[in-house]
This record gives sequence, structure tokens and C-alpha cells, in this order.
Amino acid sequence: MKTYYDTGVFLKLYTAEAESEAVSAFVHSRKAIPAITDLHIAECTSALRLKVFRKECKEAQASAALNLIQDDIRSGVIQILLLDWNHAWMECRLISDRFSSLTGARTLDTLHVAAAHLLGAKEFVTSDKKQAELAKCIGLSVVNPV
Repeated sequence: MKTYYDTGVFLKLYTAEAESEAVSAFVHSRKAIPAITDLHIAECTSALRLKVFRKECKEAQASAALNLIQDDIRSGVIQILLLDWNHAWMECRLISDRFSSLTGARTLDTLHVAAAHLLGAKEFVTSDKKQAELAKCIGLSVVNPV
């Protein structure tokens, strides 16, 4: 795996947000199948249900986006990567212990960086400044798609 997309970036492919068009153009310009983990699916589910709670979208829109993600997984538009989550949590703790006091990165942001590292990513795509700093600390190249 060359590129790891943070959930905040990935979700913009399936929702109408301010940066969605720019993210879509960025991902398509890469000409590579985006790869995600179960963490992405869990976060997308939570984020879309929170959009319903906040009245930012209707239940039908959130469900349609989640169904489209699943359809894209089944059809090979998106690849699901398997990860040893016990190992990922251990890596998350190590990275957090070493760098979170320097970057202010939160747990799930750190877990994404740990996952990217364990999956052999060279590039981390995020719009989150603290997460970007953390990814740089462990040697990943960071790209902001917007």
C-alpha cells in the first residue's frame, strides 16, 4: 500500500461537503484504488449517523452513502485491508507515548497513523493538522488534498 487516506478525507468522497469536489478530483488523479480498513468503516458509519443527529442530512442520505461505500467495496472500487488490530493498538500506544505530547494528536488520529505505518504506507492523506504532524513524526509523507 502506497497511500493511506484518513477517514475525514475518505468520507468526502461520499458526502456533499465543502471540500468534496477537490478530494474527489485528487483521489481520481491518483489512478489507484483507495484502500481502507475496518476503522474507516466504523468512523464513516458514526460520522454519517451523527450528521443525521445534527440534522445535517436525512436518514435516507446517510444510509445511501453507507450503502454506496459497501457497493464500492464489493465491486472493487475500494479495497479493504486487513490489519491485526491488537498490533495496531500497541503501535498506537507507542506512537502516542512518543509523539502525542508534541503534536496534540488524539487517539483515533494516532490509530490511523499506526495503521498506515503497519500497512506500509509511504504517504498519508489528511486535512487534519495535528494528525499530519504526527504522520510526519514517524516518517510518512503527508499530503493535504484540498
